[in-house]
Amino acid sequence: MIKTFTKLLGTCATLSLITMSGVSHAADCSSNPVNPNGNTSQLQNALQQATNTGKALRLTGTYYISSDTKVYLKKDLVVDATGAKFIATSNLDGDMFSFDAHTTKSNECNSANTLANFTWKGGDFNMANAKVSKVVPITSKTPAGREGTASTADALSIRGANNSNNTNKVNVLLIENITFTGTKNSNDPYYLAGGDSGILMTGTLKATIRNNKFYGVRDAAVYLSAGGDRGQYGDHFTISNNHVERAYDAFTSKRGADNIKMNNNTMDDVIVGLSIKRVYDGWTATNVKILNNTITNAVRPISVERANNVTITGNHISGLGAVVGGSTRATNIYGQQYEGIALNGVQGTNLVSGNTIKGITGVASRESETTTWGIVTREEDGRETTGDTITNNTFSKLDKWVKRL
Repeated sequence: MIKTFTKLLGTCATLSLITMSGVSHAADCSSNPVNPNGNTSQLQNALQQATNTGKALRLTGTYYISSDTKVYLKKDLVVDATGAKFIATSNLDGDMFSFDAHTTKSNECNSANTLANFTWKGGDFNMANAKVSKVVPITSKTPAGREGTASTADALSIRGANNSNNTNKVNVLLIENITFTGTKNSNDPYYLAGGDSGILMTGTLKATIRNNKFYGVRDAAVYLSAGGDRGQYGDHFTISNNHVERAYDAFTSKRGADNIKMNNNTMDDVIVGLSIKRVYDGWTATNVKILNNTITNAVRPISVERANNVTITGNHISGLGAVVGGSTRATNIYGQQYEGIALNGVQGTNLVSGNTIKGITGVASRESETTTWGIVTREEDGRETTGDTITNNTFSKLDKWVKRL
C-alpha cells in the first residue's frame, strides 16, 4: 500500500512538471528571458521579458505566426535570431512583430524616462502567405482574397515615438543580417507579395540598417521615418550594404529626418530605389548622402524630395527603361518617363557627381518605347530646385542627359 501511494505521488509530480513546462507565465521585471526554441506561444512573452529587463535574448527554431507579436518597449531590447525562421500563415493580417512605445506600459519595470536601445540580428522572415495591408501602393494590384484590414503589415515594425504625448522611447537602433521573403516564387513581381514592408521604423534618435536581404516586397524593403509632431525624433539614419530584389520601394526615409546616409546597397527590379520623401508639406530633410549604390532596372532609381544639402556621388544606374515590376510602362508619380536621379525641391548646397546612368542595351524595340532622363530637377511643394552642381557624370543610351523642369 505504501509503495503504491509513493508511486502515485511520483506520477503526480511528474505530470505536474510536464504540465508546468508548457504554461506561459506573464512577463515580470527581473527574470531572465527564455529562448522559446520554436514554441510560437512563448515568443511574445520571451521578447517582452527581454525588454522588461534589458537582458539579451537568443531565438532559435521555426515559428508560424498568425497574429501580431506585440511588445511594449521598456529597457534595451537585444535579440540574436541567427538561424531562426519566422513564417506568416494565411491568417496574419497586420504586422508580424511590432515593438511600440506606450504612454503607460513603457514606464513599467522602472523604465520611466529610459531611452531604450534596440538591436536585432539575424533571422529569416517569410511574409508570402500574409494578408496585404490596405495602404500599399496600387491596391488594385492586390490579388483577390489577399486583401487585409490592417494599415500596416510589416515584418519588423518599431515605433519609437509616442504620438499621444509627443515623446520618444528609442535611442539607438541596429538591425542587421536578416533575410525577408515576401513572394511565393523567386520570380514573382512585387505586387504578388504578402504583407507590406520588411522593416518599418519611426522615431529613433539613431538607426543603422545593414547587411540585410529582401526578396519580393509589396511596399518598402526599409522605411525609416522621423517621429513627433514636427519630425523632431529621428536623425542619423544609415542604410548600408543591403540587397533588394523585386520591390515597389527599396529604401526610403520620410517625414523630414536629417543626416541620412544610403551607401553601398544593391537593388534590382524596383519601382523606386533610394528616396527621400516629404509626406507633409513644409517638412524638410537636411544633410542627405547617397553614395556608391548599384541600381539595376528601376523607374526612379534615386529620388529626393524637399531636402537641403544633398550629395549624390559614385552611384551606378543601369537598365533605365527596362520592364520593372512586370509593367511595360513607367510607374512614376511625375509622368511616364524613367528618371535616373531626380532632385525635387532641393535647395542649399547640392552635388551630383561621378554617377553612371545607362539606358537599355540590346533591346531596340524596348528602347524606342521609353522616355529616359538621366538627371532631373524640378519644383516640389512650392520650392524650386536651386544650388545644384551637376558634374562629371557618365550617360549612355538616354533620351536626355539632364532635364530641368
